[in-house]
Amino acid sequence: MKWIVVGAGSAGCVAARRLHDAGHCVVLIEAGPAFEPGGVPGPIDGDDSFAALGVAERTYADLLARRTAHGPETRYLRGRGVGGSSAVNAMVALRGDPARYRSWGWDDVDEAWDRTLIPAERPGRAELGRIDRLLLAADAAAESTPLTRRNGRRITSAEAYLWPIGLEVTDRFEMLTQLTVDRVSFDTAGAATGIVLSNGDVVAADAVVLAAGAIHTPTILQRSGVERAGTGLRDHPAAGLLLQLTDVEANRLDLDARGLATAAMIKRGPIQVLSLNHLGSSAPADMAMLLVALMVPTGDGGTVRITSSDPAVPPAVDFDLLRHPDDLHRLACGVADVLEMLHHPPFAGAVEAIYIDDHGTTADVFEADLDAIAEWLSRRGADYVHASSSCASIIDGAGGVDGHEGLFICDASAFPDIPDVNTHLPTTMLAERLTVQWPGVAGSEG
Repeated sequence: MKWIVVGAGSAGCVAARRLHDAGHCVVLIEAGPAFEPGGVPGPIDGDDSFAALGVAERTYADLLARRTAHGPETRYLRGRGVGGSSAVNAMVALRGDPARYRSWGWDDVDEAWDRTLIPAERPGRAELGRIDRLLLAADAAAESTPLTRRNGRRITSAEAYLWPIGLEVTDRFEMLTQLTVDRVSFDTAGAATGIVLSNGDVVAADAVVLAAGAIHTPTILQRSGVERAGTGLRDHPAAGLLLQLTDVEANRLDLDARGLATAAMIKRGPIQVLSLNHLGSSAPADMAMLLVALMVPTGDGGTVRITSSDPAVPPAVDFDLLRHPDDLHRLACGVADVLEMLHHPPFAGAVEAIYIDDHGTTADVFEADLDAIAEWLSRRGADYVHASSSCASIIDGAGGVDGHEGLFICDASAFPDIPDVNTHLPTTMLAERLTVQWPGVAGSEG
């Protein structure tokens, strides 16, 4: 049986590997660039996620999104190329609350985790950055963050799942890169027969897996005539508090050795606080950040809509975050709690100023007023770049698309709701649990 997998990211690499393990022929198609063993760009192989994001063609340069109803459209960072976001993210490796998965009716999560090949490794004490150390000292609930690394090296989904089977073209595996998929082709009964590339070429197959992510999978479906795709789009609403460190703190560590972007966090109820030790090599050396995110939002979600039949034209993406008053209130309370922490040792002696935008506005304008914080969030609220759930309403329990035999979705767009943690590792688990339900895959091992 011949399968096409569209997208070589966190889930697509899993799907390609498990289909190959089961003896199927697999064509893996990726819009971005490839990398192979021995050819991984240094920034991706390193420990600075900001440097990884700067590698040419590894993100979508023209993808914009609106976060809140009153906010502007700004760039939305999504991983592009083999490895997807696993090659450029901050490597946070969290599994999420088992009870949340059970509430979705997922009773096979433990088995899926057992099959997952992505490692999780906590950073060593010497790797902790300046904000990590302050956060760990400030709150007993803070902990070092497990990262998707092995022996200090980033392990992408490509390395974990594809490299063991080899990337050379064989009679059962082929990877095609720098190719954009326009749409899925169907027979008269609506069954998938392959895909059509943006250049007009047709690749035939017995089954198609869309793993292009929660933004691009629904756009492929919409161009294919599946108009119901693209609703219920989710992300974790977030706010960034920009910290200007005192001269003493800024010089306490070797600022040329920027290292890990993040290695510490606090999880308290629905709120996650994540450290950013630096903001990349082009940012001022005395600037850092704390990210405050609502990990269990309750709003209805947003939309992804194509604006043209041309796959080169970016879609309109509107997350509609914080519309639900409970979401706005809970995130505002989280921000207020972090501001209170920042005004006490050890942060109080290390932070010169707290900014809430890139225009120099300080957090003093809030005056501890929750309404003022909520108003700021409604205008400036951000996200965690954890797009999910945009195709959940059109699939069955195995990821099969309603009314279209042989068409499956296997990426974060298939989550019934957003996980309560950073989504890379849960997306890997989702792919492991979906693939074993597909024709000719159950019981396969690799």
